[in-house]
Amino acid sequence: MTENTQKSNRLAYFSSLYQKSKSAAEEKRTLYDRHMQQYRGSTEIDGSTQKALTVRNITYEMIESQVSSHIPPPKVDPTAYSEKKVRLAQSVERLLSAVREKLPYEQMNDLDERYTYIYGGSVWFVEWDNECGIGNRIGGVRLHCLSPKSFIPQPGARRVEDMDYCFLRFETTKAELVRKWGVSPASLSLAEREWDSDCYEGEEDEGATVILCFYRDADGKIGEYAFSGELTLTDIPDYYARKRRICSVCHSEEQNCLCEHPHFTLENQNEEQVELHRLPGGVEAFSPISGGQKGIEVPYYTPRRFPIVIRKNTSLEGSLLGASDCEIIRPQQQSINKIESRILQKLLRAGVTPVVPEDATITLNNSVFGQLIKMKPGESAAQYGKVDTTPDISQDIAEASRLYDQAKRILGISDALVGIDTSKNESGYARQLQILQASGRLESKRKMKYAAYADLDRLIFEYHLSFADEPRQISYRDAFGRMHNATFNRYDFISYDETSGSFYYDDDYLFSVDLNGGVEAQREALWEKNLQNLTGGALGDPSKSVTLLRYWQCQERAHYPYARENVEYFQSAVREELNGTAREVIE
Repeated sequence: MTENTQKSNRLAYFSSLYQKSKSAAEEKRTLYDRHMQQYRGSTEIDGSTQKALTVRNITYEMIESQVSSHIPPPKVDPTAYSEKKVRLAQSVERLLSAVREKLPYEQMNDLDERYTYIYGGSVWFVEWDNECGIGNRIGGVRLHCLSPKSFIPQPGARRVEDMDYCFLRFETTKAELVRKWGVSPASLSLAEREWDSDCYEGEEDEGATVILCFYRDADGKIGEYAFSGELTLTDIPDYYARKRRICSVCHSEEQNCLCEHPHFTLENQNEEQVELHRLPGGVEAFSPISGGQKGIEVPYYTPRRFPIVIRKNTSLEGSLLGASDCEIIRPQQQSINKIESRILQKLLRAGVTPVVPEDATITLNNSVFGQLIKMKPGESAAQYGKVDTTPDISQDIAEASRLYDQAKRILGISDALVGIDTSKNESGYARQLQILQASGRLESKRKMKYAAYADLDRLIFEYHLSFADEPRQISYRDAFGRMHNATFNRYDFISYDETSGSFYYDDDYLFSVDLNGGVEAQREALWEKNLQNLTGGALGDPSKSVTLLRYWQCQERAHYPYARENVEYFQSAVREELNGTAREVIE
C-alpha cells in the first residue's frame, strides 16, 4: 500500500467516523440552539405557529443571577505524607496559581458560567504550545473554553474517560491553515466550511472548519488527527510522545542531515538522559547509582487522558453534560410569555369610547386636548357619556408573578437567598434556614465547578511533567505578606522504584480547590472579620505595632484599599522598635 493510499484511507476513516458522531449528536445540537434562543428571549411558542407579542425574559434573569466571577484557588495534597511530597505539593500549587495569573481565566470563566447554565455544561480543551514560552522557557499551557456545540462525542459515551474517540470543531480562516498547520496554498481548495456550524464572519470563500479528533489506539495511547474537508492537517498517532524529525535516507536528525533530497519522518523519544546534578536531593541515597555515573535514563512522562475536561451543571442520568437551566424552567418561561402577550393584547384593545347625541356638532379625533365640545342652547351635559372597555389584568399579573416565583424556587433562587424582604413575621433562625435550604440546591453546581477545575489543574500539572524542560520561576506571598521566589522543576518529581529497579515520575497527588479561598469573593465580610480578630485580640495585643502589622497583612491579602501602604508603615515601625530594643540591650 502506497503512502498516499494510506493517507487517503485514514482520511476516509476519520471522516466517516465524524459524520456518524455528528449525526448522532444532531438532536442535542438542535436542543442547544433552542436553549440559546430561549436565553436570548425567543418569541417562539411550543406547539404553535404564532409567536409571543412580548417576552419577559426570566431565563436570562435567572441565569445571570447565578453567574459567579469567582475562580477557585488550587489545592494539592500528597496521597501519602512525607516532607518531600508536602513540599512538592506546595510547588504544584504555586505553579497552578501562577498559570491562573498569566492566562485569561476571568474571560474564560465568564464564558464557562453561561455555557454551563444555558447548555448544561461546558467543554475545556487543554494544549501545550511550544511557541508561547517567555525568555529561556520553551512552551506553555493554552486553555480554551468551548461551547458544547463545538464538541462531538462518541455516540453512546457518558464520560470522556470512557470514550474511544471524540471530536472538536473550530472555525478558522484558510490563511490560518497556512500559518498554523503548514498547508500549502495550492491545497486550500480541499478545505471546507461546514455551514451548520458557527460560521466565521468573513468572506464566503475565506473560512474553513477544522475537525480535530482525539482517539485511543490499541495500546491505550492518545492519538490526534485533524482535517478540513478533504485536506489532512495533521496525523499524530502518539499525541503526547516526544517527537524528533529523522531523515529516512541518512537516519540523522533534521539539524544534522546533509542529504540533497531528505525525507523527514517523526520518531518518538521514549526516554531521556537526566544528569545527576539535576536530580532532587536524596535520589542517590536510595538508588543504585555508581560513583562514575553521570546520568540516568528516565522514561518521559506521558499523560493517559484526553486533553478535554467537561464541567457539568447538575448531574443528569444518561447524559454526558448536566441538566440545563433553560430546559428546567422552559414551561414557566413559555407560560409567562403567553400571559404577558395576553396582557399586551388586552391593553392594546382597551380604551374609552365617547357616547354623544346623534345630532352633536363636535368632531372627535385621537388627540387628548384637541377636542372642543360646544353645547347648544337647552342641551344638557347628561346627554353625553362614555363606555370604558379597560380590561381587568390583575389576575394575569398575579399568575405571571406566581410562575416567576415557581421558576426561582425550581432553581433555588429564593427571595431569602437574594436578600429580598418578604415582609413576613418570622425569626432570624427561620430566615437563615430558608437561605441554607435554597443555597443547598445551588451547592451541587458549585461542586461540579470545583471538580472541573480540579481536573484542569491535574491536566496542567501533567503537561508540565511532560514538556516543561526548563525550571519555571514562580513567585508567591507567604503568611506574612512577603513575596518569595520559587521554582517548579519537573525533575524534582523523579522517584526510584526498588521493585522494578527503574526511575519514574511521581504524579500521585490529590487535586481539589481551596474552599477557604472562596471567602475572598465576599471581601467586605472578610474585612469586617479581620477587624473583629484585631479588636478581639486574636492577632495579639492591638496596641503593639507587630499586631497591627499582622492585621494589615491580612487586609492586604483580602484586597483592602491602601492596605499595602499600611503594611509598609508598620513594617518600618516594627524594625525601629526592634532596633531600639537591641540598642537598650547593648547599653
